Amino acid sequence: MLAGWITTEVGRQPWVVYGVLRTADAVSPLSAQQVGTSLLIFLIVYFLVFGAGVYYMLKLMAKGPDVGDQAADLQGDVAKSIARFDRRPMSHATDPIDE
Repeated sequence: MLAGWITTEVGRQPWVVYGVLRTADAVSPLSAQQVGTSLLIFLIVYFLVFGAGVYYMLKLMAKGPDVGDQAADLQGDVAKSIARFDRRPMSHATDPIDE
């Protein structure tokens, strides 16, 4: 839809600039209320989509990486050291290291 709008406006502009088409003839037959309603709907849809994307990314970041699968594939001390980490390793940045 946006590509169609840009194509229409770019295609119309040179004709108006060089005087081949009058400005009154180049105007779309829409009222200000129709343009405002269309803009409002676009803003609402874009904010919903953007908000949902940000919410999803924040949810994934709060969950953290899944290190349990990595620990299950390994043996010995390496598996124990991986398994002891929380899913959010930076939450333990101030904890003393117990060795």
